[in-house]
Amino acid sequence: MRPLKHFYLFFLLKTAQDVQGETSTWCGKAYQNEYVKISTCQNITNDFCRNAAIPPSGQFKFPEAKPTKSLYLDVKPRYTIFLDSDPTIELLVDASFSNLFGTPLPDNATSFETLSIDLQCPEMNMTLSQIMLTVGKAINKISLSTGFLPARLQPYLITVIGYPPNSEQLYNTSTAVYVLPSRKTGSAVKIDNLYGGSYVQNSANNYTGWYPIYPNGMFADGSVTIPSSVDYSYLETYAKLGFNTINIVPDGATPEQTYDPVVLTKYWDKLDQLNMFNIYNLQFAYQNSSRIDAQVNMWKDRSSLYSYHLADEPDGWHHPTENAQKSYEQIKKLDPYHPIQMVINCQNFYYSEYTRGADIVIEDAYPIGIDPTHSIKWNTPCNSTYGDCGCDNCFGSLSDVSDRLDILQSYQSNLEHAGNKPMWPTIQLFEKQDYWSRQPSIGEALSMMMLAINHNAKGLTYWLYTNPNDPVTVEAATLGTLFQKPSMLKFLFQTTPVQKLSVTGHQALDSTAWIVESQMLVGIVSTSYHDTDDTVTITLPLPAKEISIQAYGNPGFKLNGNQLQKTGMKSLEINVLILNLS
Repeated sequence: MRPLKHFYLFFLLKTAQDVQGETSTWCGKAYQNEYVKISTCQNITNDFCRNAAIPPSGQFKFPEAKPTKSLYLDVKPRYTIFLDSDPTIELLVDASFSNLFGTPLPDNATSFETLSIDLQCPEMNMTLSQIMLTVGKAINKISLSTGFLPARLQPYLITVIGYPPNSEQLYNTSTAVYVLPSRKTGSAVKIDNLYGGSYVQNSANNYTGWYPIYPNGMFADGSVTIPSSVDYSYLETYAKLGFNTINIVPDGATPEQTYDPVVLTKYWDKLDQLNMFNIYNLQFAYQNSSRIDAQVNMWKDRSSLYSYHLADEPDGWHHPTENAQKSYEQIKKLDPYHPIQMVINCQNFYYSEYTRGADIVIEDAYPIGIDPTHSIKWNTPCNSTYGDCGCDNCFGSLSDVSDRLDILQSYQSNLEHAGNKPMWPTIQLFEKQDYWSRQPSIGEALSMMMLAINHNAKGLTYWLYTNPNDPVTVEAATLGTLFQKPSMLKFLFQTTPVQKLSVTGHQALDSTAWIVESQMLVGIVSTSYHDTDDTVTITLPLPAKEISIQAYGNPGFKLNGNQLQKTGMKSLEINVLILNLS
C-alpha cells in the first residue's frame, strides 16, 4: 500500500470494498479493527470471521503437468513495436516439447527433432517466410524485411503453422506485430520481448535509429515538483542527481484529479529540453474512457514521453479486473508508440487478470520499518488471510523486494503464450508514516536496489521525490546512474542473467552474473546487518582471466579461475565487477 495523504487515503479506503459485501479489503483481505477483534473469531461462525479465515480469491494457478507431452509452438515479435524505418522485423519462435503447454501429440506420433514453419499474414494473403526449426532450441530468431508489411497504426496478425515430418498433424499459433509510421515529432519507445530492455527514438537522436535507456527515476509529488506557480528548480535539481525518468503524481484528493494542462505544458517543455522521460500518470483517470481520450491525445506527441502509468495498485484496491485491459486497449488505439505500465501491490491476487493491462509490471513491496505480523495502522494481526501491514505477505526484510520480483516473474513465465514482461521495483525511500516506523537507511535503500538489479529488474523507480537534499535519495541516484551507462547496458539488455550464484563463507549474500561476449558482469550484495571477517567465495558460471573494472564498491576481491574471493565484508556491502573471460 502506498503512503498517502490522510484525507485522500480515507476516500480510497471507502472505495476498497469486497466484491461480496461491504467489508473493506486490501489484496482481498479484511483488515479494519472496528469490524472485529480477530481473537474473538475462535469458534465463531459469523460471516466476517468466516471470511477472515479464508484465503483471498484470485491466487495464481500454476499449470499442472500433463501425463503426455505436447508440442508448444509460440511466437512473439522481438520488440513491442517496429517502425517502417527499421531495416527488419524480427520474430521469436519457440518450438518445444512440454508437459505444461501446447497441443497434444497424436497417439501414433513418432519422435521428431525438426519442424517446418510457415509464417503467414492472413489479411495480406501472404506467406512471409518458410524455414526449418530445431525443436527444443530455446530461441529461434527470424528476420523479415520491414517492407513486407506497410506501416499503419493497427497491428498485423502473424500466424505460424508448424508441419512435423511424416505427420498430418498441424500446429499453429499467432501474435500481433506493430509496424508503425516513422516519427518526426514526439517519441517512440520499444520494449525488447527477449531481454526486457527499453529503446527510444526521439528528437534527442534526430529520429535516427534507437538508443537504450535504463529507466531510473522517482514518483514525484506533483504539488512540490511542478507547482502551479511555475518554478523549474525541483526538476533541474532532480535531473542533476542523475535520474532519467520521472512519474509525477497529480496533487489532489479526488479520484479524478489530473494536471493543469497549461502548467504541465510549461514543465513538459523543460522535460523535453532535459530529455527527462515522463511516465505520464493516468492512475486517477484510467477507469474513465473520456478522460483517457482527452489526456492521451493531449500528450502523445511529446518528445520525452516514455510510457503511460495506467494504474497504481489496482489489485490492492480490487478495482474491477477487466478495467485495466479495457483501458490498455483504448490507449493502444490512440497511441501505439508507447508502452503501458502499472504497479502491482499484492503478492498473489489476480496477477494475470490485472497485468493484461500492462507491458511493464512494477512491484512496490516496502519492507523497512513494518511489523509483518501486526498492523501498526489498524492494530490488527497480519497473516495470509487477514490484515494489512503495508507490505503484503512480507517478512520485513530486504529480500522481500527480490522475492517479490521472483514470484511475479514466475507467474508471468507460467502463462501460456503471454511472453515476458519487464519487471521493475519501487524502492522504498520515504520517511516514517502510516505502516512504516522509519525511513530506510542509505545502506538499506542501496541494498534493495542491487537486489532488484540482481533479480533481473529492467528499470528502477522510487517512492517519493519531495526533498532533493535527502541523503538517501542522493545516494540512490548515484547508484542508479551507474546502470544507465553503456558499459552496464551491454550486459543488462543483451543476455539473461545467471542468478543465485553459489556462495560460501557468507549466509546472506546475493550474487548474479551476466555474460556477454568475452566479459562477465557480477553483481554482489550483502543483506546482512553485520560485518564479517570470514573469507567469502563466489563460484562463477565460467572461469575468468582478470578483474577488469571495479565499477562500484570496495576493492578486495581476488579472482582464481571460476571463483571470486574476499576476506571480510561490511554490512550491506555492494560490489559491481566486470571480468575479462579471455
